[in-house]
Amino acid sequence: MIVASSPRVAIKTLGCKLNQYESEQMREDFEALGFEVVDFQAPADVYVINSCTVTHRTDRDTRRLARQARRREPGSVVIVTGCYAQLQPQVLKSIDAIDLVAPNDVKPRIARLAAERLAQRRGADVLPVPPQPARPDRLIHSFADHTRAFVKIQSGCDLRCAYCTIPLARGPSRSVPREQVLRQGRLLAGAHREIVLVGVHVGRYGLDLPPPRSSLVDLVGELCDLPELGRVRLSSIEPREVTPELIDLVCAGGNALSAGGEAPGRGKLCRHLHIPLQSGCDATLERMKRPYGRDFCAELVRGIAAREPAVSIGADVLVGFPGETDEDFEDTREFVEALPLAYLHVFTYSARPGTEAAGMPDQVNPEVRKRRNHVLRKLSEQKARRFAERAVGQTLEVIVETPRDETGRLSGISDNYLRVGVEGPDELVGKLVAVEVHGLTGGNLVGRLL
Repeated sequence: MIVASSPRVAIKTLGCKLNQYESEQMREDFEALGFEVVDFQAPADVYVINSCTVTHRTDRDTRRLARQARRREPGSVVIVTGCYAQLQPQVLKSIDAIDLVAPNDVKPRIARLAAERLAQRRGADVLPVPPQPARPDRLIHSFADHTRAFVKIQSGCDLRCAYCTIPLARGPSRSVPREQVLRQGRLLAGAHREIVLVGVHVGRYGLDLPPPRSSLVDLVGELCDLPELGRVRLSSIEPREVTPELIDLVCAGGNALSAGGEAPGRGKLCRHLHIPLQSGCDATLERMKRPYGRDFCAELVRGIAAREPAVSIGADVLVGFPGETDEDFEDTREFVEALPLAYLHVFTYSARPGTEAAGMPDQVNPEVRKRRNHVLRKLSEQKARRFAERAVGQTLEVIVETPRDETGRLSGISDNYLRVGVEGPDELVGKLVAVEVHGLTGGNLVGRLL
């Protein structure tokens, strides 16, 4: 227990939802030691940057944030953890602004290590040596300042895509035991009406667990059976892991407010799938070492949309991969334009050290990559608007997230991932409500409470 005035810690998270979950674990670890958690732009005694290394831009952001923290508080302890720290520790150790570089498996010890460093600087009479570090499998009690909470069900990846460093940074696929996930879901359901199941390769859930194994569909069904839980959302899932059983649950979603007593999982799973397509060109997919072709993805997406048009299907697309010609890109543009997708997450290829793609010939000019990114982002905006327009006249279940937007309306997210504004009291923040949609303003839906 810290006996002097509480030291302050600021945590900045870059990258994926898995990082966000692990940052919440670190936040609770620091609070257990008596730290006050403050905004990253505020003065602090300890700064923690939970890094990502998907692109060179996220690497640069990590270095910039570390230097900013050191300038803001020259006497602070600056720590970098996460995937950049895992893969490029020597680069980070060479930066004077950084005191400690900690790989992913050290995250459960970071609060303790930071307190020890701070004690050395302040004097042991101010900060005694803290207790033993937290267990890696510890649960968190809430997601601070979030109406939706993330639940880690898996980490690591068994794919070996030519552009990706995640298997190097996170290791092979490892599932969180079923009972631990259910306990975490119950714990967070008290403060959050929606939980998002996160991981690196969530479709592999359960395959590495001892018998009797629990599949992703089994896990979702058990979570949706929890009476205290409002609804469940999936994070990104690989195309070949979207099974018919999972599609059944997704298409039956959108009825969380009236799901009591129905079959397991029915009603509470959000009508939303995010699928990393990456390209609509078979030659590019083959060079990427993606385990599917464009025809498989087209059949999958069109089949889901035909069965339930209200399901929001989003897709990751990576532009500028080595060897991607103008014709290849045009294949991708035409492919995603023709599919019933609700939005795109468009990424520009960035060579990552240690990946096969970094050494490939025919690297695409950076300006060409940028132009292709812009083209697909504009296409995504058009698709998002068309999908939202189809919701006018429908009743959507919305979790209210913000007290007021610029129009004075409450704002929230529907189960099928649409931003909806509605008139109502601030007490609705964090609640799951039914909204009748009557229009579209500035790209966002507006409606009235039912």
